[in-house]
This record gives sequence, structure tokens and C-alpha cells, in this order.
Amino acid sequence: MIRMTGIGALALLASLGACGSPEQPADDTAPANEMTMDGPYAKSEMAMDKAMKAAVGVDAADTWVKKMIAHHEGAIDMSRTVLGLEPTADVAEMAQMTIDNQGAEIEALKALARNGTADPESAKLYEAAMTEMHSEMMAASGATPSETYLSKMLAHHRGAVAMSDIALANGATGAVRAQIEETRAEQLKEIAMVEAMLRGERMTMQAQASSDTVAPAPAAKPAAPKAAAERPAPTKRAPTKATAESAAEPEASPTCAPEHRAAGHC
Repeated sequence: MIRMTGIGALALLASLGACGSPEQPADDTAPANEMTMDGPYAKSEMAMDKAMKAAVGVDAADTWVKKMIAHHEGAIDMSRTVLGLEPTADVAEMAQMTIDNQGAEIEALKALARNGTADPESAKLYEAAMTEMHSEMMAASGATPSETYLSKMLAHHRGAVAMSDIALANGATGAVRAQIEETRAEQLKEIAMVEAMLRGERMTMQAQASSDTVAPAPAAKPAAPKAAAERPAPTKRAPTKATAESAAEPEASPTCAPEHRAAGHC
């Protein structure tokens, strides 16, 4: 009978344990945040983040313009995605409104974009705000595709406000500053709307005004026909002396004899 020393026994057990343990699958060691990359909005979010990082202008204001174009294009892509996922009526209305309004604003932004040498330092001003927005959007979720869309768009709008604040604090002037202020105001309205919708309230969208549509003015009522001008009453003329005398004296009857007329009988 072969005796095995304690050290040999331990070595044998370790060897057997190593042979019998299957390797851990690579997926188990993947970062937990990668599990969100297969959602319906992930492709749009990643494309938007990449495009925003690549957008650099000639100064801080121009960089805002070019990054906001990519920002709005991301919102349009996400809105088109949710429209294909049978959203609630309110979310469908919001998504279509986002497509229309953001599309119009993209054209306005393109008209403001400037040509020239890109300034990488101006892009660094926005890095923190963009990173925070992207992280919050990727982490946002909901019980339904509609709720998830709302949660992601809330983070999306907040990111636009943060970026607008940075641009306003870094020398934006003129028409670009006016556009930044308008965009910021509209994004704040949309934040309030999305927060209300996430509480279960119906969509009351004051931000619809951003589509530059103005409610038609009520048609003017036709003017009432003017009443026919009243004819002035005939003016009474003062009787002349001859007329007064003729009115006082009765006309002589052609059959009255002269003597009777002299006596006042006719």
C-alpha cells in the first residue's frame, strides 16, 4: 500500500481541482454598463455621442452650434425609433413634434455655422457636460419603450441646457447668442413637459411654439351694413309777407257779388 505524504496529497487535490474547473465565460467579466448597449435607443445614443465629440468650431460659440446640430440629430433618430415601438398617443405626438421642431432648428443652426480653423480648446469646455448627459441617457430606463424614451429625452434636454449655459458664459454674441438663448428656453419648456408626462400627466406642450407656427387670427366679422342715410326733414321756411297775407285773406269766390264781398258775407 502506497502512503502519500500530506504535501503530496495537497498537490494532488490541487491538480485535480484545476483539471475539473471549467473556465469562466468572458461575458461574466464584462462591465455591467455594457448590458445597456442592446436597447432600442443605444445605436442613436452612441452615434450622437460620437458626432458631438467630433464637432469642433472656430470658437466656443461656433463649437456650440456644431455640437448642437449633432445633439438635435440624435433626438430625431431616437424619436423615429420610438414611433416604431407603438408608443402612447402623447409620446407619439411628442416624438413627431421633436422631429419637426429639431429639424427646423438644425437648418437654423447650419446657417449660423462658420468656416475656419477648428479650436480644440473650445471643445474642451463642453466635455464634462457631454459626458454627464451621455451617462445619464445610457442609464435611463423605464417600464415601457415610451417611458424609456421620456427618461432619455429628459437627460438629453438637460444636457442641452448645460451646454447652452457654457456657451453663454464664453463669449457668444450676436445672432448665435440669440439662438443659444432661444434653444435654452425651449429646452427648459420641454424638460417641464417631460417631467409632467413621467408623472402621468397629459402632454401640455407650450414648446410647440418653437416650430414657429402661430395660431391663425380669428377671421374679422364682416362690418354691419350701414343704415340708409336718413333724408333730412324738409326745412320749414318762414312765411313771406305776401304768403301770410294770402293765408289771412280767404280767396274770393267767383260767384260772390261785389256788394256781398264788401260787406264781408263772402
